[in-house]
Amino acid sequence: MEPTNVEKGKKLINEGDPVDSMYVVVTGAIEQVWRGQHLTLGPGTIAGLSDALNVDYEADYTVAEDAMVIKCPYKNMNDFDAIFEAQPVYIFGFSKGAFRQCRDVFKIYDDKKKKVDDFYSYCRGINNEYKKQCRTIGAEIQEIPMLEEIEPLDLKDEILKWEHGYIDSLNSVDNKEIENIYGSRNEIATGVIGISCGYMKRAIECVETMGFYLDEFSSILLSPDKGDMFELIFNLQIYAAQHGAKQDDIKKLMKMLYKFMSQSGLYDKALIKERWAEYEGHDFAATAANFDEAKMMKQAEFTQTFEHICEFAEVDEEKTAEYKSQLDEYLALADREGKEDNERKVRKKAVDLFYELYQKTFFRALEFEAYGGELDTIIKMFLNMGYIYYDAIGDELTNELADIMDRMDTLCQGEHVFTIYTWLRAVYAGEREPSRNELDLDYRGFVLEERKAGNISEADMPTWMNDQEQKVKFEMNNFFVSANRTTSGKMTSFCPVLTKEDFGAEVMKMLLTKAKLEEAMGKIEEVDYGIFLREGFFTDMEAGVKSESYLKRVQPDIILLPNCGMRAMMWQECGGIKVDSPGRFVFPMFTFDDLDKLMIYCCGAFRWEICRKEQGSRWNDIGSECLTSDFYDYFTFYRKNKDLSAENKEKVKTLLKSSRNNMREAFTKQYTIWINFEAQGSIRLNKAERNILNKHCTFAKAYRSKVANHPMYEQVISRHEIKCSQAYNHLKTMIDKVEKNEGVVPDEVKQGLEYLKM
Repeated sequence: MEPTNVEKGKKLINEGDPVDSMYVVVTGAIEQVWRGQHLTLGPGTIAGLSDALNVDYEADYTVAEDAMVIKCPYKNMNDFDAIFEAQPVYIFGFSKGAFRQCRDVFKIYDDKKKKVDDFYSYCRGINNEYKKQCRTIGAEIQEIPMLEEIEPLDLKDEILKWEHGYIDSLNSVDNKEIENIYGSRNEIATGVIGISCGYMKRAIECVETMGFYLDEFSSILLSPDKGDMFELIFNLQIYAAQHGAKQDDIKKLMKMLYKFMSQSGLYDKALIKERWAEYEGHDFAATAANFDEAKMMKQAEFTQTFEHICEFAEVDEEKTAEYKSQLDEYLALADREGKEDNERKVRKKAVDLFYELYQKTFFRALEFEAYGGELDTIIKMFLNMGYIYYDAIGDELTNELADIMDRMDTLCQGEHVFTIYTWLRAVYAGEREPSRNELDLDYRGFVLEERKAGNISEADMPTWMNDQEQKVKFEMNNFFVSANRTTSGKMTSFCPVLTKEDFGAEVMKMLLTKAKLEEAMGKIEEVDYGIFLREGFFTDMEAGVKSESYLKRVQPDIILLPNCGMRAMMWQECGGIKVDSPGRFVFPMFTFDDLDKLMIYCCGAFRWEICRKEQGSRWNDIGSECLTSDFYDYFTFYRKNKDLSAENKEKVKTLLKSSRNNMREAFTKQYTIWINFEAQGSIRLNKAERNILNKHCTFAKAYRSKVANHPMYEQVISRHEIKCSQAYNHLKTMIDKVEKNEGVVPDEVKQGLEYLKM
């Protein structure tokens, strides 16, 4: 082990070579490089030490400055005895060098971890801010799939706080103390070297994992292929310019993004410069001017709106003139919601002509599209929004509604979100069954009643049962008319003819978009995670699985009715006979009411009705132990409930009275308190109500953890988690059994495992 001089640039160790030696650095410097990370080893350090637990070297070691090194043969930890016996002075040097190098590796680890944590937090933060800006100006929220999927990095072997503290403490100890402790005891020195090398190995592996994470997700903010956050914010500012919205906050957001990208060290500077130059060079004023010109050209189309709709629906000129006269008479009323006989008659004529014209236009549109035609904006505005008369709306609102219509398919439509037009089309196509009418009759029940009344012959029954046109007419004449009136909030004075007086706020703020609705629904599911979970059954006879239950999410359909209203309803708890078919919520397309309040009301009613559906005739049988039976028993016998104080009994009495003794209404009010307050740990309900809700509407894990130690929740939560754990283990065993027998388990069944962990 004689000193050797090596020149700058010489490779001491190659990555991938078998570990066979270490080099004590006497003078000069050695650069250690692994996975793009650099560490400079100066005098008193040992090149190769961080690979002491490896079979092969995981780093390159190159002479950075002319150096003097001492080569020590080494293959595994046992070889330290021979090194220390040959050179006892190395005991101190190797010990000190081990935890000093470990400290330097930890610094690289810390820097990388901070970069990963900052990146994740920034991505989430700027995405939320972007969505907020979209909602503010009424732009459609665009999503980056990778951004929606990103999760905090879970390091399996991360460096723990106490391990970090241990190495920091060793590095703060005086050299004489270190020499006294490690200078004469081989086994102690070998132990601390082994511990330090183990830490370095873990830290290096974590740094590599963090590098992969950043490489995979960095394109979220800036990518050579675009489709990144930079482009989304850029396009948002273009939209703001086109629609005359304020751009200041969007500009600030873009500058914040530019600053982060420039300082993060994650992005190519040339790419940042190129994209920023494109943004700064864009003429937003010219973009707005071009857009305004196109809008002006389009505006001329709307002056003859009503005549155009009638012409499309093939209404003759005489009838069109009659309709127009009736609309003018309605619009001329001093009080359109008045209760005088004349006002009622005029309003009823306007209501009747609206639905009559709507039905004709709808079926004409089906025919037109079947032959390859494309509906124009006016017809689509009528069918989706109820926009029927230009004079009733005016220029400004007409243009705003037309702009929304151009983006209707992304703003207000989705797998479970429908406008009335797309909903009726789904019924016509057989994708959804008609809704129950106000008498709670579905289409089949309606046909049977018509047969009993003699309006349909026995021979015509099969035809009627499968007639899609009759199904749509049933939906229009019952659900559409009734739900449209109900969601408006004007039960006795509603007219579906939209007027500018109906809009009490900015149109985009009133518009219920798919994003707003899903966000409001998501807030409730974050608390009451099981609200839309239904029981499914899986069978695999070859694996011996006859019928195993699992949880699956069944999201309700939301139908937007063409009015400016203030009410929402849970119209049906399920779409047909099957309990696992989507429920139906109805909302006004435009509202100035609190969406969160409307959604909680619908979800509370849904909770009650889906339980009634599942339990059937036993919905109020206390022996069935379900939500409705427990609350039925509670509301019916609260006066005899010994657990209720006199004050609480009086509160229950008041609750039932204010709910007109409707138990569903009373439950929904308590459910609202459960979601808004009890989930935050704010005690508002009495013990009996809390126990029932805790049992049947259990909080999601994040909220359970907030109240888990509270004596009012502790026992119920413990029982719930034990029950879910047992169900999880049972389902997991079944899945493993099927897969072991080379069977196929649907993703929906596997997802059931995740629901049991929530």
